[in-house]
Amino acid sequence: MFDENVHKNAIKELIAFLRTKTTQKNLSFFCDVSREYIRRLGKGDRIPSVMLFFNLLDAAGVDLNEGANIYIDFLKQQKIALAADRSKGLDYINKNKPKNGKKKD
Repeated sequence: MFDENVHKNAIKELIAFLRTKTTQKNLSFFCDVSREYIRRLGKGDRIPSVMLFFNLLDAAGVDLNEGANIYIDFLKQQKIALAADRSKGLDYINKNKPKNGKKKD
C-alpha cells in the first residue's frame, strides 16, 4: 500500500508535470479552486479529491488515462525512494546498536 507521504510526493511531482503544460492560474480557474490550493498541492501539503485530480488532468489538457498512468509511475518512484530512506535509517540504527547490551561510548 501507499502511505500518505508517498501520495503527497507523487502529487507534488504531478503538479510540477502539469505546470509544464499550463499555468497555475489556468489550473485553479478551470478546476474552480484557489491558486493557493494549487500551490499547496505543488508543495506536497495536500492530497486532492478524486474529482479534483481528474479535473486537474483535464485542465492541463492531459489525457485522463495517460495522466493516471503518469501518477501511478510517480507513486511507484516515491514508494521506492521512501523504502530506501527507511532502510538507510534502519541500517544506521542497527549499526549503532550495542551488540552485548552495553551502552556504546
